[in-house]
Amino acid sequence: MRKIYTKILPIVFLALGLLGCEDFLNEYPVSEISTKSFFKDQAQFEQAVNGAYSGLRELAGANDIGFNGIFWIAGEMRSDNTTFQHNTTDQSGHRFWHVDQFIMNPNNEIVNQPWNTCYVGIGKCNTVIKYSEGIEFDKKAQFLAEVKFLRALYYYTLVRVFGDVPLITEPATSYNSAFEGNKRVSKDLVFQTILSDLNDAKQNLPKNYSASEFGRATEGAARTLLADVQMWLGKYNEAKTELEAVVAGNQYAVLDDYASVFDLNNEQNKEIVFSVQFIVGTFGLGSANMYTFLPWNSGTKYISHGQVLARTGMNIPTEDLINSFEEGDKRKDMIDFGFIDNDFGTYQGNIVPFTKKFWDPGHAVQYIAGNDFPLYRYPHVLLMLAECYLREGGGDPVPLVNQVRRRAGLSNLTSVTLDDIIQERRVEFHCEADRWWVLVRTGKAQEVMLAHGTREKANRSGSGAISSSAFNKINILFPIPSWVLENDPTMEQNPEYE
Repeated sequence: MRKIYTKILPIVFLALGLLGCEDFLNEYPVSEISTKSFFKDQAQFEQAVNGAYSGLRELAGANDIGFNGIFWIAGEMRSDNTTFQHNTTDQSGHRFWHVDQFIMNPNNEIVNQPWNTCYVGIGKCNTVIKYSEGIEFDKKAQFLAEVKFLRALYYYTLVRVFGDVPLITEPATSYNSAFEGNKRVSKDLVFQTILSDLNDAKQNLPKNYSASEFGRATEGAARTLLADVQMWLGKYNEAKTELEAVVAGNQYAVLDDYASVFDLNNEQNKEIVFSVQFIVGTFGLGSANMYTFLPWNSGTKYISHGQVLARTGMNIPTEDLINSFEEGDKRKDMIDFGFIDNDFGTYQGNIVPFTKKFWDPGHAVQYIAGNDFPLYRYPHVLLMLAECYLREGGGDPVPLVNQVRRRAGLSNLTSVTLDDIIQERRVEFHCEADRWWVLVRTGKAQEVMLAHGTREKANRSGSGAISSSAFNKINILFPIPSWVLENDPTMEQNPEYE
């Protein structure tokens, strides 16, 4: 008899991760409480809604040096923006390297996390929606809007990473019902649910919150995510309407100083449209991204606790990214060039650059930094709207692009092309979670990544050389995890990995 693993079908598990402390991030388990009997009043629904946010931390890089962080793994490391520092001491990070080089397979642990985490998150959202039926309380419309926003974000992550995926909009109450729902459907059907959820959410989310609730989904976040989805689907005119509404709402602004956007003491700033929240301390809510992105052999040079050897030295800015900054671009200052590694340098032969966007040198506990992970900033809105104007008309894209460039200390453009906007997004959001998705959406992934692979093979030699099989085939999708196929023979693998 086949052994049944607890990870078989995350959609069946309805552990709510309910919250009970004042801060909406502080989580405690209540798995002993039956789901149906739990939901009685607004406070209990709020706990459940808070729990639905928790998966975002895994997707952005939780407080362990594991295989989580698909936002930056897929959005940046899979692109020409970042690479890895070769590690001969601990090669457990080869799973990341294989993603970077397009030589991954269905057994790569990297693919497990987005599948598991997104479906657990979706299950939590489905539970709130289901059990709110017939119960009235003051914030019901807002809470339903929040979980619909989150469900849309989880599904948008799944469909971009895996393509066709199972579509589950009701809580799974048994293994049988879970298996019945565990069938891939056309991504078009998934996008219909995403669009429906976001159109509902934008109508019932507040424009802002008090400081203690910063990080919850807002109307601006829902409209920005909706516009992103619409642009992915080629609906630029519809996206334009959403983005214009965000601009007209006057909730956001471009800060004067680029570095201040990422200042740990300034995380609730006007530029943040939506970010994944992390906090320091022993709550299990911290981030390990600072460690993951530092050179693996940097020791105590940057962290008093000491750097970790395993699965670090990731999301390293490539030489091509660095060379793409215009002279005088202040955004380049967020890359550190101070670490010398004569054996495994990735830039100019012996330098291992790293991003300072997730910098928390004063945190008290190893692996637990407090830097939030921004998913959408106001410059996203401006550059997305500029692209919509360029494609559809109805407005001038030039002032929008120049607003972003001026903050970087660059001269104004007198006209813009699609390539100009793509380049501006590259340097503005470097090392965040943006580049790969822009390349895929605009049809440039194959061309750009084949050229990037050629450069990587030429630039990296010796023990840090790139595999000869790397970059030979640029697969857009990730493989369906092998354990999913093993436990459900009706599930089909993406053709690139058969």
